[in-house]
Amino acid sequence: MLKYEDLKKRIYYNEKYIVPKLKAVEQDKLAFNIENCSKTSCIATCSGCGAKYYAGSSYCKSRYCAVCAKLRALAWLCKLVPLLEQYSSNGYKLFMLNFTIKDHKDLDYILNKLMKSWRIMTHDDKRSKKEFRRLNDGGIKSLEIKIGENSGIWHPHIHSIVLLKTEEKVYQYNDYRKLWEYCSALAYGTTDKVGSVDIRGLKGYKGDIVSAVVETFKYMTKLDWLNIPDEQLRELFKVTNNRRFISSWGVLYRVNQQVEALLNETSEDKLKNMACKVCGCTEFELENHLTKMLSADILDLK
Repeated sequence: MLKYEDLKKRIYYNEKYIVPKLKAVEQDKLAFNIENCSKTSCIATCSGCGAKYYAGSSYCKSRYCAVCAKLRALAWLCKLVPLLEQYSSNGYKLFMLNFTIKDHKDLDYILNKLMKSWRIMTHDDKRSKKEFRRLNDGGIKSLEIKIGENSGIWHPHIHSIVLLKTEEKVYQYNDYRKLWEYCSALAYGTTDKVGSVDIRGLKGYKGDIVSAVVETFKYMTKLDWLNIPDEQLRELFKVTNNRRFISSWGVLYRVNQQVEALLNETSEDKLKNMACKVCGCTEFELENHLTKMLSADILDLK
């Protein structure tokens, strides 16, 4: 849950910067949804005594919204940090693992090559798939798309956190490097080096895990896309429409779906097991109200 002051700042940021930028590149529907994000709240009224409860706000759920980006990042911290702590205490070693390929001026082209390289490594090539599964027992990856600082052209890359259950010390950089270089070269149909890898072991304590989750999903709260030139931004919206940015496998399979379920929880879902704190009634009537018009006598529904 966002602090109220943080929510106000992010609503202001949406209105001041994000909405005008979206309108400038003809993303009017997205701009409208973001402009109205979190401004409508659901109020549950007890059918027995009339007590009123705050049952949540309505969010646009766009990755380009400052409010929803923060909520999604918080959901990942809430879900993934305790889970990774548990795996670490059960003998799993944790690693941050990033995959990159050469920058390219055509986003659709390079994004397809990046994802093809990933599919070759994890599914399509039997030898590569076997090696990838030897190196880890599962993980979660996120796709980040940005403009390369030095190149000025598209630089998509994959952030991931992977787990391996072992009591031995492991040094996996060269294994992952060879594997990714092979798969990315195969995706490009070349013998040249087009891919690179970065890997860092996590110590397993909470602060290190939190930092890793923040780094892996930092694109959710970063709004660097606001600095992308309009023509490239139009390309970004066109190419990434309906693309999945997050996936998981192995021991972390479907954890991303659990986070999405948490984010998609409706006011009706919250009321299923709730009882009025005043009279104990379990029947409520729901109404939507503008957030700024809510009175101070609304109780928080928990």
